[in-house]
Amino acid sequence: MLIILAILAATRAFPLGQSSPPLVSPNQFQPRSPSCDDPDGCRSLWHIIWSCAVTILLCTWVSVHPNIPGPDETWPRVTLRRIGLMLGALFVPEFMVAWALKQRQVAVDLAKEHEEEGWTITHGFFAIMGGFMEYEGNRPVRVLLPEELRSYSLTGNGDFPRISKAEIKDKSKGDVVSKTLVILQTSWFVTQCIARGVRGLPITELELITVAFATLNFVMYLLWWDKPLNVQCGVRVYKKRYTEQPIDDGRVEATRSDGFWGALGSAFSDLPAAIVHGPFARDTDFRNASWIARVLMWPVVKPFEILDGNPHHEDENLKRVHTFHPEHWVTGEWPGFFAVFIMAAIALAFGGIHCVGWSFTFPSSIERILWRIASISIIVVPPLFLSFMFAGNHFNFSNYKLYHFTLTGTYMLGRLTLLVLPFLCLRSLPPAAYHVVDWASFIPHI
Repeated sequence: MLIILAILAATRAFPLGQSSPPLVSPNQFQPRSPSCDDPDGCRSLWHIIWSCAVTILLCTWVSVHPNIPGPDETWPRVTLRRIGLMLGALFVPEFMVAWALKQRQVAVDLAKEHEEEGWTITHGFFAIMGGFMEYEGNRPVRVLLPEELRSYSLTGNGDFPRISKAEIKDKSKGDVVSKTLVILQTSWFVTQCIARGVRGLPITELELITVAFATLNFVMYLLWWDKPLNVQCGVRVYKKRYTEQPIDDGRVEATRSDGFWGALGSAFSDLPAAIVHGPFARDTDFRNASWIARVLMWPVVKPFEILDGNPHHEDENLKRVHTFHPEHWVTGEWPGFFAVFIMAAIALAFGGIHCVGWSFTFPSSIERILWRIASISIIVVPPLFLSFMFAGNHFNFSNYKLYHFTLTGTYMLGRLTLLVLPFLCLRSLPPAAYHVVDWASFIPHI
């Protein structure tokens, strides 16, 4: 990541320290006409948007490895949760990397703990993503956490749920080939941007933020390389006993397989009660709130409820693990020094890539100032956030929640600014931004 930052900052495409063209008043802005001198060596605005959109989609949708959904969850809810994770990767990509790092640490720890049972890191990932489901006959009872597995087996007659790595990989929707293709696509995009810098061709702000997403995507893919992708059903396990193996009279289809109309009917079945009692009537946090308060809070809280997907803790028969399970690091509630160092380095690299555009040519001075402030904020806020979190966990820090809320709001505003500005800047690109890289110039020839 540091090498990418050095290359981008040193090339002529990013004129750090050079004077920029004079800017006119935002109210008197005159957009440039998209022109290119060589018709055979030009790209269109649509080509720029399309290549960036595909790369960002790969970085936010394909690279995220969600946990296994519950057997009774409908597909619209599972899809909405996946969309929520994609939006999370857009707005707080550092958090997604921290989630992947935490899961890998726990998976490695589980692989060492169950080394005698032949566990690998893949087994550890499979266990913490809800891969083992307790059954009574054909009825799913609850998802089992790794520390509970010694009392169960695949048939009820063994000593431990023994499953091979190949069987777990067979459940995954992604293999080494598909993951390699995603990495190649993102690497190719970054290579093109570096090549444009070497040739003195400017890149757009949209391409710059795409490079930042591609960098974090590479880190997430390495951390989740051994985690199965898009597994929809866990492994059946039974409580240990000394009777004969339970008879399986056929697999019970889950509610989420009932199709579109079944899911739609299920969604509308609770509508009358929701209208009368108001949303969140069953939630203890909103039970005493007024009807109008629950209605107004519903659009804010409901997306987090779907994304979180965490049932009430007092229910012992949970059908799925928490979306961001495990909730704690291997070393406890606070991550170790190595994890904190990695997260700080990732935040610095992600924000540093945005700072490469410090002296880009922007359509107006206001947009340039907003870009600079937002780039600095996403570099400064994560270390401060970690510092205040450490202070809140180890000291009597009275204003912890206030600083937490302020830093979170500042970061979200900065991320939103860096997501909107690149599209606004597309209305006025320098003519050289439409030139393509002459790859023949990189190949030695006579």
